[in-house]
Amino acid sequence: MTMLSRILFALDFSERSLRMFDRLLEQRELKAKEVVIIYVAKPDEALTNEQRETLDDMHGRLAEAGVLSREIIASGEPVAEILRAERQENVDLIAMASSGKGRAQEIFVGSTSMGVLRSADRPVLLFKSLVHGPMLNSALVPLDLSSCPAIVDRVIPALISAGLKEAILFHVVPSTHFSMDDDERFGQVADMLDHQRDELAGKGCEVGTHIHFGTVSYNILEAARELGSSIIVMGIHRRSLLREVALGGNAEEVIRRSPLPLLVVPCER
Repeated sequence: MTMLSRILFALDFSERSLRMFDRLLEQRELKAKEVVIIYVAKPDEALTNEQRETLDDMHGRLAEAGVLSREIIASGEPVAEILRAERQENVDLIAMASSGKGRAQEIFVGSTSMGVLRSADRPVLLFKSLVHGPMLNSALVPLDLSSCPAIVDRVIPALISAGLKEAILFHVVPSTHFSMDDDERFGQVADMLDHQRDELAGKGCEVGTHIHFGTVSYNILEAARELGSSIIVMGIHRRSLLREVALGGNAEEVIRRSPLPLLVVPCER
């Protein structure tokens, strides 16, 4: 089985959630062999007839595509139930739509997507836009000098096996900590990116490197736009993300503002 063969799809019956299902199914980009659909209802809430018909249609379409499927109808707090299913079902990936709420709502209300990101053990694919387009044309892969081996060791090779055409390994030297003439820092970054590129050589995907200088989140988002990226693949250190949601840090800013699909990889397990 490939790394992305078993997907937990978090459904809330919103238009964005249903369009994400269409996108994954129609393009078969991640080549899943099994999809577990989870819907978390409010306490004492039952599925409506329309929701039941939608679920049945989803199962039928998956079967026609040769993908096994089953469903979990849970009741309670969505983040807790999604994380429970992630561990009980031993999935490879969580796929869910993101509403792209503002920071104030994220801090004081707590969105399902950010809650899952803080605690998930598996990569999380966040679908941000209603506009269709191939996700695996070109991945922008922001990397830093801290350890997140899962990205290059497992995630990018899995995406390559699913058809990823290009990966751009990317680093921003932050202007808050370094200067443009800090040759030692730029050399360290170049060596790190070259090493990671060599690790991916010969796997069937064009791999390039880019180094920018400035504000980290701004440069990631601008590079994705300028390079025509179709997805951003980024690692997060969950303890750092907890602080970032309160302080407005780089990973949280990219997750909140990117119009592209995001594959967010936990750097700790």
